[in-house]
Amino acid sequence: MEHNDKFKIEQLVKENMRTVMLRGIIDEDANFDPLMKLHSPLVINFSGVTSINSCGVRNWVNLLKDLSGKEVFYEECPTLIVRQMNMVPSFVGGAKIVSVFAPYVCESCEKELALLVKETEFDGGVKEAFTCDACKKGEREFDGRNLPSPDGFQLLPRDDANHLGTAHDWAPVASAA
Repeated sequence: MEHNDKFKIEQLVKENMRTVMLRGIIDEDANFDPLMKLHSPLVINFSGVTSINSCGVRNWVNLLKDLSGKEVFYEECPTLIVRQMNMVPSFVGGAKIVSVFAPYVCESCEKELALLVKETEFDGGVKEAFTCDACKKGEREFDGRNLPSPDGFQLLPRDDANHLGTAHDWAPVASAA
């Protein structure tokens, strides 16, 4: 599909569904025109996005306006995309969020880990900590408490200490505002 040196759009078939893979930097030079030509449903995979700036956010929001009426799904959203969802509610538009990466860091070895959380696991908040598989000494703690949420999407730690769920547990939450 379309790409420049910093940003690429690739199309592939994944699980019998066409998926659009975004790779690189979303900025003022990112060209989203090829997405306009695609038919619904449109599954957008953000796992390859390495950076996004304010011009890129503006261009993305404008793209979503142009895509209104199309069924859009977001999958494998890295933390930098989740932050945009929280700071700019129109970044999500009418899209359905299928999966995101939840950030964890080990208190002992400081190794970071991003765990994929799917929509079927969106029902209870994140597990706050679990044993680090890298050093086997420390605990990996959820590192998303400071993600802002002005209007409707954030990662929250579980408040149920007796929950026996996995490290993938987390929840999108509507703001009280």
